[in-house]
Amino acid sequence: MIRFSILITTCLLFFTANVKSQCRIKDYQSYKYVLKVDGDYVVNYSNYKKLYKFDDDYLIDYNNYKKLLKFDGNYIVRYSDYKKIGKLDGEYLIRYSDNKKVAVLECPGRRGALAAAAYFLY
Repeated sequence: MIRFSILITTCLLFFTANVKSQCRIKDYQSYKYVLKVDGDYVVNYSNYKKLYKFDDDYLIDYNNYKKLLKFDGNYIVRYSDYKKIGKLDGEYLIRYSDNKKVAVLECPGRRGALAAAAYFLY
């Protein structure tokens, strides 16, 4: 009986870990899926091409490993000039310049917001 409960617990933990590592991001205007965060990578939703990679606090370009964005409090800043370009507001990415919603994050959090900001605002 104990072995069975350990097996069930292990399966549930594995399933939960895999579900939490994936996140889909929608365009706010069209409500179409455009990105998917899968572990440390951000892929295009339609063709699964890797676009970005997470490296500690930074989001980097997958092709040339250039640092693109990072968080400063609730704001997303561009690494090259440290300008604020976006803000995380619950399940939405807000454009800093005009305070408009740009993306819907299915799993709200910093990783999803960085990915959406790179795609929509960078």
